[in-house]
Amino acid sequence: MKVQELQKIIVEVRKNERGMTLIEIMVVIVIIGVLGSALAFGVMGALGEAKEDTCKAQIANVGQIVEAHEARNGDFPQSLQSLTEGKKAKLKPDNLKDPWKKELQYQANGEGFTLCSGGADKKVGTEDDICYGGKSR
Repeated sequence: MKVQELQKIIVEVRKNERGMTLIEIMVVIVIIGVLGSALAFGVMGALGEAKEDTCKAQIANVGQIVEAHEARNGDFPQSLQSLTEGKKAKLKPDNLKDPWKKELQYQANGEGFTLCSGGADKKVGTEDDICYGGKSR
């Protein structure tokens, strides 16, 4: 008799169990999707800001090396590539590319120089450019 009583109890318990409906599952999936999208948007924004900050630091570093070259030699280098040559090179060729893998733009004249990155849109001459300009002393 105990087995029959146990079976009746199991049947009663299972009658009260309820699974999730399709609507409930879909609502949970939508909520997960919305949260995932918000998280991805935040991460991508932070990544963009990090690239900008890295680029600003890189351009400032290269600009200071150009200024040091001018202080030692009395004139600005003809190109940034000349600062990557020789045993005592101050820069590595990788230092001449911004975080978006584009070459830094360098122009020098007798009075100063400009050093620019095209920024996130990779085009020089637009609003998001990151530039460093020094003047000779």
